[in-house]
Amino acid sequence: MPIFLSDPYTDELRDEQTHFGYSFLPGALFAALLALISLLTFLTGANLTWLGILPRNFFGLIGIVTGPLIHSGLLHLLSNAFPLVLLSGFILFLHRRLATRVFLLVYLLSGALTWLIGRQAYHVGASGLVYGLAGFLLFNGFLRQNRGAMAVSLAVLFLYSGLFYGLFPNEEQVSWEGHVSGLVAGLVAAVVYGEGRKKPAAHPPIAPDVVQRHMSNTMGRHYHYFGIQYTVRPDQPGQGRQYTYLLNTATSTGQTPTQQAAAASNRWISANKYHDRKKTG
Repeated sequence: MPIFLSDPYTDELRDEQTHFGYSFLPGALFAALLALISLLTFLTGANLTWLGILPRNFFGLIGIVTGPLIHSGLLHLLSNAFPLVLLSGFILFLHRRLATRVFLLVYLLSGALTWLIGRQAYHVGASGLVYGLAGFLLFNGFLRQNRGAMAVSLAVLFLYSGLFYGLFPNEEQVSWEGHVSGLVAGLVAAVVYGEGRKKPAAHPPIAPDVVQRHMSNTMGRHYHYFGIQYTVRPDQPGQGRQYTYLLNTATSTGQTPTQQAAAASNRWISANKYHDRKKTG
């Protein structure tokens, strides 16, 4: 009796949907931390501005770490929290292997550049981090010439076109130096950690006793998957081989392969005849 395996494409799509949702969780937790700090500041009446970045001052270096956690009010917090959740979620989903390194590089480098070029005032807020994450998504697509990454870059340009307004000294209370520093940090992260076209993976030889997935169009209206287990002798790498399997309808078992010396098989199959071409190397 044939045994069918689950559709791998359906399973993969379900896994991607789950991963997409969870990608926004770290950013939401970070935004919750910012909200908690702002709430405690409001309830206690504490002034934490001294924890911001004070450019070219030794004690102002602490602001590189603590400055993005401090906000001057509710509007300031909301203007940074939502972009942080969205941008960090997209980076984690699209670049899951590099997301943590990109976040740390942008976080520290944007603060360090602000400390170098900023005015003599305390710079607080996570806007530099927002500009850095947006800059990474923006520059990564154009630098790597990757279609998917370029689509994300265009989406960032469309959704956050107003970010460029903050790069110029228009308002006294707005740290445009932090914005510029964040954008530069995003460019550096795109150069250092950006992912471009993926090289096609080489086809490895068939390992002994590995169950391969196969698809047959002789089993009805829809495609079905079933398992075939091979034991392939690892001689003459790269040479193509063809195996023919016949189904004995009386016993519902497969007959001996045509090249018994080359391979052995133990699998389920529903077609009367099934051809499979594999390379051993």
